[in-house]
Amino acid sequence: MRQLILFLAKYRSTLLLIVFVLIALLRHSLKNPVAEHRLNSIGFGAVASVQNGLSGWKQYWRLDAINEELARENAALRSGSKGVAAGLFPNFNAYDFIPARVVEYSYNKRNNYIIIHAGRKEGIQPGMGAMTANGWVGSVVEVSNHYAHIIPVLHSKGNIGARIPEKGLGELQWNGTDPAWATLIDIQRENQPLPGDSVFSFTRTSVGPSTLAGTVVSAEQNSEDLTWTARVKLSADYKNMSWLYISKLKDVESLDSLQMPAL
Repeated sequence: MRQLILFLAKYRSTLLLIVFVLIALLRHSLKNPVAEHRLNSIGFGAVASVQNGLSGWKQYWRLDAINEELARENAALRSGSKGVAAGLFPNFNAYDFIPARVVEYSYNKRNNYIIIHAGRKEGIQPGMGAMTANGWVGSVVEVSNHYAHIIPVLHSKGNIGARIPEKGLGELQWNGTDPAWATLIDIQRENQPLPGDSVFSFTRTSVGPSTLAGTVVSAEQNSEDLTWTARVKLSADYKNMSWLYISKLKDVESLDSLQMPAL
């Protein structure tokens, strides 16, 4: 049995490629947009289910490491407004955090992805933020009943607004190479970033709280517009993803009423 599991894990990419090819062939034969959308949803769920099975067996062989990681994360989150959680999640009390096991992820591509085993049935919706106990990870872009697809910072469309406290706003972007590093751009010239400065996500309230994203290591000033560009060590470990927390605003109805007033 173990040999079979190891075989499936080793060749999971090939098996998934076959699934994607079959889906592509079916899509080509179905020109009806409604049918195509339905097929996309089914395909996403099927692929996620396969990945979930493989991920579950792989994680079975390293339960000790996973349990240790969960213990650290739960300790940080349960501390509420104290200690680690206070720095990571300044507006912690305004959100519920939905735990979700990572089914599959990548970190060495130009456009990386994360799939989690939690979806619509667990209360997850597109647009919600995703994070670990160490900091910001990305945003949910697609959901099925029990799975969700997340675009991380390590993606060409994963840029987020970011801020250094008391030094203004900028944009955090990945350069497509090292998963441990990102670049913070467009910091105004009067707000020089310094090594050791904390960088926090700056997104819509409905996405998630302002969350630690990384730490400034160095910075240089652009000669043309005199804005600052900083090299940032990302706080999340994108090479080791087991569990994520999805942020869900508790009072989203009140926020919606402010953003979309009744006519």
